[in-house]
Amino acid sequence: MRLALSLLAALVLTACTTHVRLLRLVKSPSDDPYVEALVQKADALRLHDQKQWLRLGHYRPGAFGGAVQSEADQHAFFVAEHGREDPRAELHATLRAFFEPAVEEPGIRTGGAPRHALCRFPARFMWLAETLAIDFARLPRQQCAPYIAFLQEIDPKAVSVVFSSYYLNNPASAFGHTFLRFTKARTLAVGEKRELLDYAVDFAADVDTGNAVVYAFRGLTGAFPGTAKRMPYYYKVRTYADFESRDMWEYELAFTPKQLLMLVAHIWEIGPTFFQYFYLSENCSYRINRLLEAANPDIDVVDSLDTPVLPADTVKVLFDNPGLVRSISYRPSLRTQFLRAAQELDSEEAEAVGELVHDPESPLSASWPQERRAKVLDAALDLHDMRHVEKITFERDSPEAKHKQRLLERRAAILIPTARLPVDPPVDRRPEIGHDAKRVGLAPGYRGWRGAADEPFMAFDFRLAMHDMADPALGFPELSAIEFLPTRLRLYPKEDGLRIRLDDFSIMQVVSLNPMHSFDHGLSWRLSAGAKTLERNGCHECFVGKLRVGGGATLAFAEDAIGVFVLVETAIYGGDLSGILEGPVRAGVGPYGGIRLRFDPRLIFVGTGELHWYPEQQDRVVWQGDGTLRWGFAEQHALSLESRIADHMLEAQLFYLAYL
Repeated sequence: MRLALSLLAALVLTACTTHVRLLRLVKSPSDDPYVEALVQKADALRLHDQKQWLRLGHYRPGAFGGAVQSEADQHAFFVAEHGREDPRAELHATLRAFFEPAVEEPGIRTGGAPRHALCRFPARFMWLAETLAIDFARLPRQQCAPYIAFLQEIDPKAVSVVFSSYYLNNPASAFGHTFLRFTKARTLAVGEKRELLDYAVDFAADVDTGNAVVYAFRGLTGAFPGTAKRMPYYYKVRTYADFESRDMWEYELAFTPKQLLMLVAHIWEIGPTFFQYFYLSENCSYRINRLLEAANPDIDVVDSLDTPVLPADTVKVLFDNPGLVRSISYRPSLRTQFLRAAQELDSEEAEAVGELVHDPESPLSASWPQERRAKVLDAALDLHDMRHVEKITFERDSPEAKHKQRLLERRAAILIPTARLPVDPPVDRRPEIGHDAKRVGLAPGYRGWRGAADEPFMAFDFRLAMHDMADPALGFPELSAIEFLPTRLRLYPKEDGLRIRLDDFSIMQVVSLNPMHSFDHGLSWRLSAGAKTLERNGCHECFVGKLRVGGGATLAFAEDAIGVFVLVETAIYGGDLSGILEGPVRAGVGPYGGIRLRFDPRLIFVGTGELHWYPEQQDRVVWQGDGTLRWGFAEQHALSLESRIADHMLEAQLFYLAYL
């Protein structure tokens, strides 16, 4: 604590002592023996090879042991001409720049008149000043007013990594999201209001397109610049917990005051700098963990990550560093809070809530006590918010905003404080306890055809990321699934050798089942795009492209342990088959439905059935039933008994699955 305060005092003294416009002249660094002695001392200590310096410069070895290079992609982040590729030259140039003549404020950090290195790189200065015992009296005096204001605004007492849960309606957040929250040291607010006054730091791609295909391509290839952004924490809560109904988990880190100061200083350093944003690797969560490493050289929270880098994985690696996570807290979404309050409503109250959301002037029973009226109005306000939060927030003159205003007026007339019901943290949904994202599997299988010889086979399973509804449920949404590059391959032994068949491949498969109840009639939906081998569906064992899209309804019981769903689905196939007008495109429509039973978080059954009608095409009616019983017998291992029945065909396979 004393060291951190002394470093901060030294920096503030260096930065803020003078406001005069007459600048003190100092010797040119090349003529200053003291500066050159510091450079020689840095070389003797090989500071350019030390972990802290490499992390502050975001240096990493190249592929296959190639030369070191920084991940920062903007020239303004470097002092030396070739500083991006040469950490030693960058360290020398930074040291010398600290002793350059003072410059007037304000400078521009991203171009034009340069801001002094003491103001541009406070984190570098903190580390070098301590390591080399720099004499502060020899430094030029600088104002650094913008940085001091930045530091005072954040005013860090603690830092937390915040995980915002999976949101399948937004491709950029389908795998979750992480960002930093800084707890303020000094504020007059208390409770939840105090928390909302904290600051959040996010890393995100600067997207300039609304086209989903262009977004996916550019996000996968690093064509978007990614930058760090600072904003009030209430903005993130409003976006995730309210707009998108996503629960949030907060992991407070055991950072010392010195490390907190270093973290804030380094965030300032990279503020105007952009990094190539890769959706599957160098993404928001990767970059947040890089910031943590730069501030705390004693932790390793990046090198153990594999591609794809998923937000849940970047939370898991925090726990690989003993003692790093100080505490865990849970912030329920607006939807979660409302559903908890709805459990306390009787049938009359629930009906009154529905009427108030439809008409804010709807009368309440004259016989009800004030407490009951307040409870109903509070629930109606939450439900109205949940359904129209964006219009209420951004369109103040909209009918939805006026509707809420009237409800607020009626609630304000009842002089009883709102009693928020506690929401118990769903500890079995914490992201760090879930299975790993990748999956590989091997299974013996058997297929029988009516009127034909039975066929044994070996099946292989691969998935790059991350979860289907039969996988162990711990750490994941109960009735949702998203898979990236799920693939099934089969080997059939033949007299003349092995026959290899790519059974099924998807670029992405998404299932979002939304249980309906009296206050939520949202649709469930399913999407699968890729390729597969068709069995007697316009051809025999044809490998064709596929697109399947469906929507419908879901009912859930026993805290979502039982889910029943019915969807209407469109299936489109393209390739060497007999389709519409004998052409290469085959299209059908029909019901798709099933049931999911969770006997235990590690023992799950999923059964599905489909019946598709292909008008004016070969094999007009095609049906199929599938069943999967999966048992996660160990933390990252499962057995999966899977069967399928279709016209004239029955098959079964027993997979061993490993999550990696």
